[in-house]
Amino acid sequence: MLGKYIGQMVELVYMDRAGQITQRQIRINSVRGGMIRASAGKEGSPRTFLEQGILAWRPVTDLNGEVKYAERF
Repeated sequence: MLGKYIGQMVELVYMDRAGQITQRQIRINSVRGGMIRASAGKEGSPRTFLEQGILAWRPVTDLNGEVKYAERF
């Protein structure tokens, strides 16, 4: 599902196990076995998301419509 976005910035809407819904921009590092490992926030904090909890996503683009690749932290 999101494997083609590895190394790119993606905005997602996610529901965690407690039912909390959040929206955030992340940099996808890897996708394997239904788990997405990503970096989030300005500090690049490591995060893990379950693929089944993703409600919606879209690639983050610049003003020209070009896909944004995340800078390395």
